[in-house]
Amino acid sequence: MNTKLIFAAVVFTLSATASAQNAMDPMIENVVVETCTHAQDDDRISLNKTLKANRLSKQRAVDKVVCNGKTLVNFARSAKADKVVAMLEPYEQRSKGKVSISDIVAP
Repeated sequence: MNTKLIFAAVVFTLSATASAQNAMDPMIENVVVETCTHAQDDDRISLNKTLKANRLSKQRAVDKVVCNGKTLVNFARSAKADKVVAMLEPYEQRSKGKVSISDIVAP
């Protein structure tokens, strides 16, 4: 529970910082660019290696990575990257209709 709270605080801080500066951490930006490039090139093996090397699950990549304003799967679809789309579609289906509810306790 404590680690989830810390993680949420870090994500919130990073998102607030990123929106305030309108810039992304260069390391994160490189990972996103590499991920989008592999998706566009229909190179599922390299995409899988990149995700594993950066400890990014396919589910998290499908839910969070945005390439040129599109989700990772939609970006791959628009690039006609059929192998990558086939690999990521099951993860896209899992996230549809997903609802998360968080209880917030006042101090």
